[in-house]
Amino acid sequence: MQFLDRERTLKNSAVVATERQEDGRSRILASALEVFSTAGFEGASLRQIAERAGVMHQLVVYHFKTKGALWRAVIVSILGENAERFAAWRARLTAESPAQALRTMVRGFVLFTAGRPEFHRIVTFEGRTDNERIGWLIETYIRRYFEFSTGLIRDAQAVGAARPGDPGQLHYAVIGLVTTSFVFAHEYRAMTGLEPFDPVEIEKVEKLACDFLGVPTEVRREASQPHSGLL
Repeated sequence: MQFLDRERTLKNSAVVATERQEDGRSRILASALEVFSTAGFEGASLRQIAERAGVMHQLVVYHFKTKGALWRAVIVSILGENAERFAAWRARLTAESPAQALRTMVRGFVLFTAGRPEFHRIVTFEGRTDNERIGWLIETYIRRYFEFSTGLIRDAQAVGAARPGDPGQLHYAVIGLVTTSFVFAHEYRAMTGLEPFDPVEIEKVEKLACDFLGVPTEVRREASQPHSGLL
């Protein structure tokens, strides 16, 4: 009986220890997201991230080893699950008209950006120079979204449902149009008096992006259809 009690106590202790480790890891990731999105990779340090997370520096090293590994873990925490859903979501869009598919993509991107503006702040830092991190990000995630987005733009252009122009340029023009109010939320809020994360304002950004692309405004969006964020 004493042996069973001791075994049960050890198991409970192991569970508690695991939960504490996972909590610490989650806090580190949340802190790193904030630091990398405000200071950039070069301006961030593991000690700074640990202090913000309220954990020991050694715990950050234990979980992630290096600042580069932590940076990648932050990106995966944002995009990993989204990437897993991407193939199924893309298959559903093939059943829609080119105009509807493009509008659905825009909405997904707007919702993703409003929910994770930190991602675009991080990319703004990294995209300014040619470095290993932006190369990894492009090949792991961004390229597949770029190819899909430009493909939808071409399809819509082919049936006269999108404005003419180079699809790559239009893709990045939409990124700039959509992300600005969310990425620079403090400035935008101060200068316009608008709250960029208000649902009404988010809908306005979606409409603005669709109007820019020339997607017909009469295209109907099914409110019940799930959407996945796109880059």
